[in-house]
Amino acid sequence: MTVFRIIAGLSIAVLLLGMAYDIHRRLKTWRAAGNLLHRRIRATREGGRGGKSGRLENVRRIVTIVSSALLFCLAVTGFLPVLLLGSHVSGVLLVIHVTIAPVFGIALSALALLWAHRLRFDEADWRILEGVGRRKSPGKDALVRIALKVGFWSALLLSLPLMLTVILGLFPLYGTDGEALLIRLHGYSALLLMITALGELYLITAYNEHSTEQLMKEQNQ
Repeated sequence: MTVFRIIAGLSIAVLLLGMAYDIHRRLKTWRAAGNLLHRRIRATREGGRGGKSGRLENVRRIVTIVSSALLFCLAVTGFLPVLLLGSHVSGVLLVIHVTIAPVFGIALSALALLWAHRLRFDEADWRILEGVGRRKSPGKDALVRIALKVGFWSALLLSLPLMLTVILGLFPLYGTDGEALLIRLHGYSALLLMITALGELYLITAYNEHSTEQLMKEQNQ
């Protein structure tokens, strides 16, 4: 628990400090950062109006927001006692955690169905990756586009061990050591998923203001 507490604390701190540094480097003032965040929230709220495609866009946005909110609740209830008290989740926090978990699983499945086709890798993406491997800079928008897709698929892949460790722990197939291993794997999977999701949300809401809209309009079905 002590090792995981240190790793989780340092990882979250490095991520948050990196985001804060990047915001300050690009926007210079926190007021500018607040204005950017306000514009992004307003664009999310007002986007996708009218028509069949508009309704589908609204569903995508709602599912994304709900999934993010559920993940935030799971992260708070799961990591708060570990980081602050150095103990496992128990009591009311455990009840909230296990209640939200299946709802998050359903929301994540809906998120995968709604975004998988749009965020698939196409031939242009592979050419960009090949260019990066050859030290050719494709530009900021192209890199953010790739990062958004990598973050999406990474989050889905990380959710598999996260859920699998919980499901396996419900069966009386493992001894005390096996259960302890499953708990550790669950914790590290949750940490990686949270870091990936935070990075993805940061790209969408704060870092990229143009190529996100371009990505949202592409391959619209």
